Amino acid sequence: MVIKRLKRNFTILDGKLIAHKGIYGYSYKLRQNIEPNSFLSCKIAIDNGIPFECDIRNTLDNIPVLAHDNVIESEGIKIKVNKHNYNELVELLKDKAPAKLEDVLEYNNSKVSIIVDAKEAHIFYSKYRDNLANILNKYAINGEIMLQSFNPFFMLSMRNHLKDVLTGQLICRGKTILDSFKAPKRVAFAYERIISLICFIARTDVINMENHEDEKWHKVTRFFISKEESLKIKRKRDKLLDKIENSIYKGRYRIIKLTDKIQLKLVKMAHELTKKPVLSFTITDEKDFNCMENLYIVSYIADFSELGLEKYIEKMKNI
Repeated sequence: MVIKRLKRNFTILDGKLIAHKGIYGYSYKLRQNIEPNSFLSCKIAIDNGIPFECDIRNTLDNIPVLAHDNVIESEGIKIKVNKHNYNELVELLKDKAPAKLEDVLEYNNSKVSIIVDAKEAHIFYSKYRDNLANILNKYAINGEIMLQSFNPFFMLSMRNHLKDVLTGQLICRGKTILDSFKAPKRVAFAYERIISLICFIARTDVINMENHEDEKWHKVTRFFISKEESLKIKRKRDKLLDKIENSIYKGRYRIIKLTDKIQLKLVKMAHELTKKPVLSFTITDEKDFNCMENLYIVSYIADFSELGLEKYIEKMKNI
């Protein structure tokens, strides 16, 4: 495999903060709640000159739309994005219908850099791949766009179809090919980290690592925590970790600790070998910046939506 290097400098890798899912949250000024991954959340980021990340999925008629999950619920009815044409989604979901990625890129008109996270990233979706590549190439001529995904094979398949578009490989808990065979989670996670890093070294421009949420454990290892986990689950996990060194699970803990250390070593080797940048997501507290130091991080995807829209904007501009 031939190592791919960046051909030019990109401003999105200059230590800037990148807004997670656009700028969203409750606006005290507008007296309304701005939804994440909506046209309005992206518009607010663009109007304030803040780079942002957004998630996309594909409709039945092959239109990339802003959506993190494949299922959107409206008035008690669950609608699957990939099972309907775009016009049907508008008719069924009305004001909750997802925005087209192309409309967001058109409005942006190269004002800010955008990271596009392809959630429905499958190597066999050639029709999806080709259409997405055409859209990204069209708007990347004058501005900066980065495409990223959890699926390293999808990123490899996209590579030859993109021109001025940055590519990024996500490393964290995500669905892997081994999930289909119901492999143990620990095996699936280890597989994903290693194969993703190998693909990153060979092909993608950037590696994107999930932020560690617990400072106490950050210096020893990295536990990739699902965003869907509740606070109660996280507290239970922390209590387990406090007891683990003197428990019967000590051997298992050592294995996890070893694989996580190996991953950090691989990231270090990949960075030093290729001089490629590393991004981190999602920063939700200022102290997280200290946790991530010395990990070759060049930019952060941050999320301060809990503070409200206006404070979110202020944080992104002043940190």
